[in-house]
Amino acid sequence: MWSMARRLFVLFVFALFLYVIHPFLVPVTMGAVLSVLLIPGLDWMEKKKFSQVVSSLTLTFAFTLVVLLPGAFLIFSGAKAGFQQIQAWKDAPKGDGGLIEAIVNIPAVRGFMSYLTDFFSVDQAKLIDMGQDLARGIGIKAADLLGEMVAYLPSMMMAMAVMMLSIYFFLVDGRSLAFFIRRNSFFGSNETDQLIQAVVNMCRSVILASVVSAVSQAFVFTIVAVAAGVPNPAFVGTLVLIASFIPIVGSAPITIGVAIQAFISGNSVTGVVLLIAAFVVSGIDNFIRPVFLKGSTNLHPMLAFLAALGGLQSVGFLGVFLGPIVAALFVVTVEILTQPNDQRTPT
Repeated sequence: MWSMARRLFVLFVFALFLYVIHPFLVPVTMGAVLSVLLIPGLDWMEKKKFSQVVSSLTLTFAFTLVVLLPGAFLIFSGAKAGFQQIQAWKDAPKGDGGLIEAIVNIPAVRGFMSYLTDFFSVDQAKLIDMGQDLARGIGIKAADLLGEMVAYLPSMMMAMAVMMLSIYFFLVDGRSLAFFIRRNSFFGSNETDQLIQAVVNMCRSVILASVVSAVSQAFVFTIVAVAAGVPNPAFVGTLVLIASFIPIVGSAPITIGVAIQAFISGNSVTGVVLLIAAFVVSGIDNFIRPVFLKGSTNLHPMLAFLAALGGLQSVGFLGVFLGPIVAALFVVTVEILTQPNDQRTPT
């Protein structure tokens, strides 16, 4: 009886603790993920006779200064500028021509639209109105999303501070935490090591795949934009960098949108060059991600995609990284539980 009461009390205290800290569970978890990336640097500094505390503090400060702060600045400056642009377009009068009508006035598009309207017996004016309504609805949704990101800035600063502290303490106490998990796990020792290694591999693979892909896409398209004479190429590159983290959508709306803008402005050659660059940039993502994710776990691409998209909707931008990691942990756990009994290690 007392054993059951003890378990209920522990469960109650654990649930109460999670309730108290739940606003910061995501940044703390992300801090743990990022600390995994810094472990090789920690090992190298310790081999150079630096203490664990000094090494952890140095790596945390350097990572914050080089990655976290510039990344946060790029994301929110791009979100603010994008929000202002979309808001201005969304508030424009509906009958002033608009983006859809400008696209339709491109000769190639006009010919294709004439073919569609003749084939399906649809009035072209109604089709344009439908396109304008659809584009306006998408613009409203995008403006709301970017507006939420801008409004989230104060909370983001607090979350970043928590993330910095988490990175430091996970570097300092990470080995002790891993030992505690191994000692108290209800899985066998080999199975526990398999779980830990799967999470470590997936942390590195997901972060590196996303970051390398995003930077590569932004760099390539920014270079093409500069060569093509696109206004504000740095701003365009920032938007490509931000959008590349979003599942399914990716950077395509930004890159193709810039190409369409060139066509609307009458620069057909520039539009063709930017359109080709848009497809090349999309191919970069399809090439880089499999290279980094290959062999990390037996995570099916469809499951990784659903986990990233679900993470984005459930916990926000950081869910793009955390979702696949949780999915990988789920897959490895299922593999362990479905092993034949004679292949499992004793608890």
